[in-house]
Amino acid sequence: MAELILTIHIIVASFWIGGMLFMALVLSPYVRKLPQSTQAFQEVGRRYSLWGTVIGLPVLFITGLFNIKFISGLNPFGFWSVNAPYVQTLKIKLGLFFLTVVLAVIHDFYFGQRAHLSPKYKNISRILGILNLIVGILIIYFAVKLRLGGC
Repeated sequence: MAELILTIHIIVASFWIGGMLFMALVLSPYVRKLPQSTQAFQEVGRRYSLWGTVIGLPVLFITGLFNIKFISGLNPFGFWSVNAPYVQTLKIKLGLFFLTVVLAVIHDFYFGQRAHLSPKYKNISRILGILNLIVGILIIYFAVKLRLGGC
């Protein structure tokens, strides 16, 4: 069971980060050249938001809770008072996860939906997307650190 939960967690995390990387490095440079780039960005954003933010982030949270229990043996709701190096790394990873949720929600459901209305919204949306990608990469770093002992 632990292997299945971890596999789902890794697949969804790969989709989340891979999707952001794909959009930033492949899709955006191409779509910007299209005559209807605004509509294309809006449509892609809505679809990715559904799969990445609405479905993906809750799945990552739930599978993450199971992983805390299965992999570390810690109580997913009672480890906050523990100060071991592994737990400190886990706390950082969880803090970054909650930050990425906030950034994703603000980006997807406010600025991203209004990016076509003004350059200000467009720039803020772009900055939030880049910040979220950076936070996601940091989450991967701390996940790897946890798998290697957490220190």
